Amino acid sequence: MSLWFKEKFFEKAGKVEYLDLIVYSIEEYEVGYRNGNIEINEAKNTIFGIRAYNKGKWIINSTYDLSKIDAILDRTVNQALALSEAKSPWYKLENPVRGKYVLGQEITRKDKDKAFELAETLCERVLDKGCSKCEIIVSLSRVHKQYFSSENADAEEKVNTTYIMIYGISEGIKRGIAGELIGYLGNLVSIDEDFFLKTADKVAERAKSIAKARSLHPLRRGLKWNVIFDHATSAAIFHELAHMLEADTLHSKMKLPHRIFREKITLIDDPTIPWGFGSYAFDDEGVMARRKTLIEDGEIVNLLHTRETAAQWGVQPLGNARGIFHKPKAMMSNIVVKPSDWSFRELIEETREGIYIEGLVKAELTINNIVTIVPEAAWIIEKGELKEPVVVSYVKLQLPKHLNLVEGLGKDLKQRPSFEKGYRVSEYAPPMKIKGVIVG
Repeated sequence: MSLWFKEKFFEKAGKVEYLDLIVYSIEEYEVGYRNGNIEINEAKNTIFGIRAYNKGKWIINSTYDLSKIDAILDRTVNQALALSEAKSPWYKLENPVRGKYVLGQEITRKDKDKAFELAETLCERVLDKGCSKCEIIVSLSRVHKQYFSSENADAEEKVNTTYIMIYGISEGIKRGIAGELIGYLGNLVSIDEDFFLKTADKVAERAKSIAKARSLHPLRRGLKWNVIFDHATSAAIFHELAHMLEADTLHSKMKLPHRIFREKITLIDDPTIPWGFGSYAFDDEGVMARRKTLIEDGEIVNLLHTRETAAQWGVQPLGNARGIFHKPKAMMSNIVVKPSDWSFRELIEETREGIYIEGLVKAELTINNIVTIVPEAAWIIEKGELKEPVVVSYVKLQLPKHLNLVEGLGKDLKQRPSFEKGYRVSEYAPPMKIKGVIVG
């Protein structure tokens, strides 16, 4: 920030409750490999944003043109001053974020060269394992965020991320399509290639199982089953549960702690995990990221807050505001489920009759907190063994009701990376067995 602009910024800032300047730069490199066809895309953009919070409302303006930043500043403050009075409490930071933060090993030319090589290798692996088609997408990104505020915040964050999608298609009774996602902070060359190859093997095996899956008997559809969820479908359930803990979506306040489960379920939000795909140093309102327990042994003890909702609830914000070019939203980062002591084998062996689902196509939280999960693959369980693959169109359960019906929680955590409204998030979840789940 130049001296003349800094002087003007703080002169303008004195007229509103809060003012900040954010410079957001992103550099992306993507390799797509589809059955021998190669697509490589590179993009680089920088966006300048001025945001004001005044009279209980946000005014946000942004531009790609640095020469317009002076006019953007004037416009933002004038619009904020013209707002009608709608006072809402605002949490002021006593110790605003300062300093420079680097997350993940730096992505370099070596990683870009490796991305092409890895995409080709993984596709060949999927085909060698019996699939007829493959698709591999390797995405590398470098994000640089600079944050200045009227509270004297002055911070920079550089984040390097790797995100890989592996898909395989197998032909059988039906077409089997399976996929796995890999996402983490850091570069590509620091990870052993064997990890990626094992994931490709898993994709191929699941695709082949889906291809030979038979339809579930019509009289058994729509019934309640004991269902074992793999880590990805289990993660999707806890992802939807975390949405229910966003303070800016709740219609009324609750007194904390508030018991939600009889079961001893513990849920943590942790944006400080070193390799976590959803990790960051500070949130989009300049609050330092920190680990917090949301649910402890079945009791809600914390919510996900913005600075606005934190002030409304009379609590300290803990770094979960996401949104630079729109009103900041309370959102999860890395959700971690406290594991139990069940092995996956024990979950299967202790099930006389049930369904095992693996791989996630999509998950939705609808009215009355009904979670609908569309799995990639499913198996009938009989007498403690996986008997045969079957076609399951969906499973439905209700939150928090069905998390009181958990009969076993696994001991091994696996990460599921994803994007929520364009922001990096992830869940670390174990496999889980729940009774009374509707299977269709």
